[in-house]
Amino acid sequence: MTLVLLFLLSVQDEAKIDRELKYANDPERPQFQGQAIERLKSRGAKAVPAILDYVKQKGQNGLALFFTEALGEFGDDRIADLLVKCLGDRNFFWRPTAAKALGTYRRKKDLSLFRSLLTDPLWGVRFWSVRALEELDDRGALPELRKLLNDGIYDVRSQAAKTLHAFGDNSGLPVLVASLRSSVKWFEIDYGQIAREDSWKFLKKISGKEFGFKPWEPEEWRKPGLKKWESWMTARDSEWKERVPPNARPQKESGSYLFGFELRSCQRGDFFFRLDDEGALVVGFFNLRRAVLSKEELLSFQEALRKAGEIDRAVPYGEGGCDYEQYYFPESNGRFDRLWIGRG
Repeated sequence: MTLVLLFLLSVQDEAKIDRELKYANDPERPQFQGQAIERLKSRGAKAVPAILDYVKQKGQNGLALFFTEALGEFGDDRIADLLVKCLGDRNFFWRPTAAKALGTYRRKKDLSLFRSLLTDPLWGVRFWSVRALEELDDRGALPELRKLLNDGIYDVRSQAAKTLHAFGDNSGLPVLVASLRSSVKWFEIDYGQIAREDSWKFLKKISGKEFGFKPWEPEEWRKPGLKKWESWMTARDSEWKERVPPNARPQKESGSYLFGFELRSCQRGDFFFRLDDEGALVVGFFNLRRAVLSKEELLSFQEALRKAGEIDRAVPYGEGGCDYEQYYFPESNGRFDRLWIGRG
């Protein structure tokens, strides 16, 4: 009788875990998703076989974003091995999140994997790989980390500078001080302020100084504090400005924009371009590249924009999620209206 009871309890428990897995990977029901993830985490190793079976049945893309992140908290080697497989699959939706989760395991055997991911096409994968190498105290990766000081994405080169500092290498500090001049915007997103605040917080932490610099204030108000930060850096390294890599040198935007295109993709990465009022394509969001269109190219582009502008922008199109495009069209009040298109 006792064996039968134990068997029935085991079956009931398995059914509960299966139900929790279903909810944990259902982003359409956020009210259940968070609770289910917490219950699965509390089960620990008992939930691992069911998770592995779930992935066998549904495939790795059956894992939802938040559940993929939660896999970093199970503390089980089998789950870590699953994350390695997810990272190796270029078609997996949440590779940056898988890199973040795998890094929490701090397994020495993953060290070579994280080094190889420092050149991954997705900046999120590069970013979390740098963090993982810092957690693994991989000082042998110093040459590769120094190369990332010239990464095209601020988040990556900033994290490389911070990790180098943690390893006793201050070669990334010029990158952070230079970022205090960042002033790039992507329509309503002020990437310049994001970079300024991030750099300022780290520099303030390691130096114990503030110099009255407030990253969110207008440019004129920031100048006195900026001058002091640059003097602080000069006292440490008189040639620091020459050591700032090309991609880390602040750029100032000029001109007005007539259109913007934004692609966000967990699989393919992010891509941005704008059309300015001088008829040039401006590519990027931190490191801007400008290319003037010919008269014929500009006319063709404007005709395509005219047709796209006729689409009803009051509603989003396609499925919600990580992969989507946004088109920015100017309004009469100087602001921009957006057309959102998701997968499907």
